[in-house]
Amino acid sequence: MSENVNRQTGRKRLRRKSGGFSLTMTLICIAFVVVVVLCATKYYDVRMARIRLEEEKAALEAQKTALEDRNNNILARGVAGRDADYVESVARSQLDMVYPGEIIFRTTGS
Repeated sequence: MSENVNRQTGRKRLRRKSGGFSLTMTLICIAFVVVVVLCATKYYDVRMARIRLEEEKAALEAQKTALEDRNNNILARGVAGRDADYVESVARSQLDMVYPGEIIFRTTGS
């Protein structure tokens, strides 16, 4: 505290130092900490989302490879299965399809 003499009365007055500078610095520091915490939280969220998307990408690429292999197998079999007799035999044996008016007789093995 500094002493200040009042010119009119001649008495000494004690004058307090202004606390404005330290309050301002405290508020700036608190604001800085809040901004840093918010940025760190956002960075963490983005990082976790990136990891999740990379894992999903790897799974989708594996699925794509499997589907491409399956498609190639189907195409390889499809070349042989394009004739009408093959299509008809598959339709009758696997899908139980019949022509209109046909009657199917099934026997049971006893």
